[in-house]
Amino acid sequence: MINKKRHSLLLIQTVERLMKKARSFTESNSDILELTKNGAFELIIEDKSNLSDFKFSISEPLQNGSNTIVFKLDYNPTNSILTNPRSVRTQENSVMTCLEEWTELIRSYNEVNLTPEEHILNEYEKEFYTNFEIIDEDADSKPYELDKQIIIHNYFTNVIKLLKVDEEENQELIQEAEIIQSEIPNMTKKVTIKRISNFFAKVRKKSLPLLKEILELGKKEVFKKAVNFLIEGMIDLLPFG
Repeated sequence: MINKKRHSLLLIQTVERLMKKARSFTESNSDILELTKNGAFELIIEDKSNLSDFKFSISEPLQNGSNTIVFKLDYNPTNSILTNPRSVRTQENSVMTCLEEWTELIRSYNEVNLTPEEHILNEYEKEFYTNFEIIDEDADSKPYELDKQIIIHNYFTNVIKLLKVDEEENQELIQEAEIIQSEIPNMTKKVTIKRISNFFAKVRKKSLPLLKEILELGKKEVFKKAVNFLIEGMIDLLPFG
């Protein structure tokens, strides 16, 4: 545990302010980022993809001779040209700029479709996302209210039960649903919608009849009241609706 009284007030106030910004930013982008180390003086943020080793760490705050607080950054990829790691020391404002640019790089990677299957999945996700209506001004910064979180949690409990009817065949979808369910309290409204859209896209790619069953569960759970999702319209679009 860090003894804050062994450091200058300037240093610990700067650390507190920066780490709070970085944690909030990671939470707002939790559809692609994960905080894997959450220390007082060190944060490690990772790309959520199972195929990725991309990381961004903030550590070793130091008060230099001119009383400027600098932090050590270690991250990869360096940029769109180099995938090798980079290490640099920089001030508070530059830390957030680097983190934002690194995150945009991850998003750009995710938008690249090297196979037709990737393209189809991304198109499905976009289609589902457009069928959610997010009108709240705080959608980028705040989670859903407790009652809506409970509705979404209960909905995914029933989705998981449905998927476990054929557990071996649906193992990947079950794991994804369990992750979404566990992370509901920590996701903003916008990130929640993105994660659910991605889940529905994966179900659609796997099986249209299964998707219809899952959407029907949503109607029963009054899920659309929690997120204004147009489930009825979505079902009507299916060829067997």
